[in-house]
Amino acid sequence: MTDHDNTVAAPMPPDVVAWPREWRCDPLTSGHDLPPLFALVGASGGVGTTTLARMWGPAADSDTRWPANPETTQWCVLVARLSMAGIDDAAARLRGDAGPDGLDVFGIVWTPPRPGRIPKEVNRYAATIGELVDHCWWVPWIEELMLARRDAIAPWLPTSPLPDKKHSNLAAGPPLTVCTTGADIVATVTTRYRH
Repeated sequence: MTDHDNTVAAPMPPDVVAWPREWRCDPLTSGHDLPPLFALVGASGGVGTTTLARMWGPAADSDTRWPANPETTQWCVLVARLSMAGIDDAAARLRGDAGPDGLDVFGIVWTPPRPGRIPKEVNRYAATIGELVDHCWWVPWIEELMLARRDAIAPWLPTSPLPDKKHSNLAAGPPLTVCTTGADIVATVTTRYRH
């Protein structure tokens, strides 16, 4: 038994609102001297939100919680593994979670569980669940990430030129496919929310 097993939660004062555990109430940051344009929310843990937020300068990592702070973005992209279990997780989050006021989940980024081809049954199921949102993006397996430390990955910024196809130096920035996906998400957000 650990010390944590013996702790007792203090009673909450009656004037304090109890936020759902799946909400993140603190202001989001992008970590790149930019205000976050959109939040990445994991359908479950370990799907790549932290790494993607590191590679996309305008993104904030909201872990697996819906952003609920109205002072920062509540425009979200759900991130899920491209596997049957990962798609189930995405479906459950999109269909079952009650999000905070102002939340807009406008897309899904599917991340691969491994290198190689994805079975057609998985792709069909992902396409079906993808109909619950307006946009779907796929990020490929990036072998170089196996040896990369997050603080050694340079971000793609909307003002950055796109790398060439052979680019694989993560210290100089993400690969072309990751950059073009980030650019497409930024274009989607700016078009969707232009006033």
